[in-house]
Amino acid sequence: MTQQQYGPAPGPPPAPTAGGWGAGPGASGPGGWGPGPQRPQPFNRPAKSSRTQWIIMGCAILAVSLVAVGVVLLVTGGDKTDKPVANQTPDPTGTLYTPPTPTNAVITKGPYDKGVEVGGGIWFTPARGWLPDWDKSKSGKNYILQQFNARGLIDGYYWVRQTELYDAKGFAEHLVDIESNGMKNVRIGRGVACRPANEAIKACYALTYTGLWVAKSGKTIPFEGFVTAYQDQFGKVTATDAGLESRVYKRRVNELLYMNNTLVKSF
Repeated sequence: MTQQQYGPAPGPPPAPTAGGWGAGPGASGPGGWGPGPQRPQPFNRPAKSSRTQWIIMGCAILAVSLVAVGVVLLVTGGDKTDKPVANQTPDPTGTLYTPPTPTNAVITKGPYDKGVEVGGGIWFTPARGWLPDWDKSKSGKNYILQQFNARGLIDGYYWVRQTELYDAKGFAEHLVDIESNGMKNVRIGRGVACRPANEAIKACYALTYTGLWVAKSGKTIPFEGFVTAYQDQFGKVTATDAGLESRVYKRRVNELLYMNNTLVKSF
């Protein structure tokens, strides 16, 4: 790459003449500066005084000293104690940096973590007579109550699911909409912001609903259910979606409440 030139380009050096680099003014012939009288006359310079010489020497010594001091400060870091960096006492741990508080849940198994693990350290204990759902494609943990002497038919279900996409209120409303979507004459009760005794639960929201569940045969079956969503300190929401046929609701609703209570204790 050609270097960029700034300003006018310098001209070529003057061509030498026959007698050298040109003759001075008044030159009488080739080959020199001309006759002796026309040369510059030397003059006598006055001798420097000894005082001036001492001043110059003192300034030189001072400059060298300042440079040496600057090098020492650069190496030691300019500490007031003039200690080398390797000998300095480090700052106490924690005075300059405090690590952030972890935001992920620490999963431990406590005395109330029994029965079925939902996820994230949350458990519940199924009531007697409740069995795991045979449909393993469903998310979360779903337990069912089979009808007596009627294989393949159920009287109710208890379904636990978790999410981080909703808060407690939003997830409860979402699940009620899903459960009642295929029903007729649906009535959704007024939502309640509940307050569980477990301090690990930061938010709780509950909804009840009733409707007519439509069987494949077209027969309608009265149904009652409720959804309760619990939000922990890390933002995860665990919701219980429970329902029973109306004919057995009053007799077996305590089983749903029992399972809910075991789940609340496991937070």
